[in-house]
Amino acid sequence: MINFEDRFMEIQSDMVSLGLEYVRWQADKVYIYSISEQELVSFNIFFKINNSLVKIHKVNSVLVNKVDDSIQFELLHYGNEDIEKIISLCKEYNREHPTEMWLLYDVKNNTLESRYSYEARYEKDEELIPRLEFDKWFEEINAEENK
Repeated sequence: MINFEDRFMEIQSDMVSLGLEYVRWQADKVYIYSISEQELVSFNIFFKINNSLVKIHKVNSVLVNKVDDSIQFELLHYGNEDIEKIISLCKEYNREHPTEMWLLYDVKNNTLESRYSYEARYEKDEELIPRLEFDKWFEEINAEENK
């Protein structure tokens, strides 16, 4: 019987697979930021490819084998569906669902690092915008990578 933790990990793995499929398995690392708070659901992703950090709309600038960038919105849509699956899973097991998730998948080492928040930051602060928080994380990772 599959337990909560296994199902939770399976959904996170699906999120990573979405990203890897989008770039045709050409990424070194996959970074996922998701939000699920009140009516707000947001999924976004960026990659480390050939020693460059890139958001989904820039992957072809660093990929050897180009991808069909017209399916970016499908990638984001399916990512949002996975967030909804996590919410449903947590409800099914009577658990609090994370309001924010930061996932880092290292392809070479086959490792997934995750960080979760259960705080309702977006509910408390009307000035917070998912895209800006995503951009902030992207810049933090970029600064770390360029040390």
